[in-house]
Amino acid sequence: MKEKTHLVRNRCLFSIVIIVIYFIFHRIPLNGIDMSAYDNLGLDLGAVLSLAVNGSNKQCYVMSLGISPYITASLVISILFAMRSKEARARTSPKAMNYWITALTFIVTLIQSVFYALNLKYVDRNVMSVLLVIFELMAGASIAQYLLMKNKKYGVGGFAPIIMVNMTETLVGTLMKSSIDALRIPLGISFVMVIIMIFMEMHEKKIPLQRVSVHNVHADKNYLAIKYNPVGFMALMFGSAIFMIPQLIVALVHHYHKSEIVNFLYKNLNMSTVFGMRVYVVMLFLFTVLLSLLFVNPKDLSDDLLQGGDCIENIPAGKPTRRYIRKWVLFFSCLSGLIMCGCLSLCMYLQYKGIVDASVAMLPTTFMLLSGFICSIYLEIRAYRDFDSYKPFI
Repeated sequence: MKEKTHLVRNRCLFSIVIIVIYFIFHRIPLNGIDMSAYDNLGLDLGAVLSLAVNGSNKQCYVMSLGISPYITASLVISILFAMRSKEARARTSPKAMNYWITALTFIVTLIQSVFYALNLKYVDRNVMSVLLVIFELMAGASIAQYLLMKNKKYGVGGFAPIIMVNMTETLVGTLMKSSIDALRIPLGISFVMVIIMIFMEMHEKKIPLQRVSVHNVHADKNYLAIKYNPVGFMALMFGSAIFMIPQLIVALVHHYHKSEIVNFLYKNLNMSTVFGMRVYVVMLFLFTVLLSLLFVNPKDLSDDLLQGGDCIENIPAGKPTRRYIRKWVLFFSCLSGLIMCGCLSLCMYLQYKGIVDASVAMLPTTFMLLSGFICSIYLEIRAYRDFDSYKPFI
């Protein structure tokens, strides 16, 4: 009989240590920054989205970049990897993937550090103070990445615990500053959204399979699983980064050519205007569907079934199977996209109409994200617990 490994306990304790270290480090302020200029910042849409991967929405701490560079680089490389053929992906080693992710992370860190440093408010702005801040931001991002990698290897939840630290700290501060009357509507919406998102995170569509290698007695236990929320909150976390692409294009065009349309886009293509919010919501929905089709690839799934001699019940192998799987992936990706975009739209509407205070308008979105991360951590802990309780029968 194998000895108990205490895998769950050891991994949870390691993640707690990582969280404590990160919590201490991400409160170290940058040198030469006017900290008073960053008091009383509201929790708007941009702040909620940046809090998911950044250390703080104030952007004046050493870890203000948080794990954003690494997660952004991982997402870009993963998308490029998913767009390659199945054979090309099989020839790519994990070591090569890590190399490209590390290289891209350094580039993203440098670009974001320069961008952040140039937009900060200094007590005494000069070249040396800006360069020092750039160095501190890059060092903070490197420490955050190191903690993330260690937690992925020895802890639970991957990057989820670090993200939860980022969001929970500001969330608690917002709740403490707000009155019961101001919180009544946002918390009511948050309660409904948490229930919906937990249901979608914990449930999956089970498509029955007929496997040639499985005895008929166990045939009813074989299925192809598609989660109700296929890519989780990946699209919501990085929607702001995708939204920056048209912003940069418009800013570049505006620099060389000014017209009525270009001026309108330059002034309104941001999170603080109704037009910019509408564009963001549409882009977020399309991004959710795209990521779902890339990471839950119907073609690869149907090819795997065909090569193994397996099939979906009552569905011919090949293209009919691919179309059938694509139909369900599109259905659930559109459903999850509509729910997330609907929550964002409702929050922005309540804020725009003045029904709720701007400082608490995005609470439902924050709770929605936190519920998803808690579900992912719970599922991982449950898997480790099942492994830890396994006893060999031979």
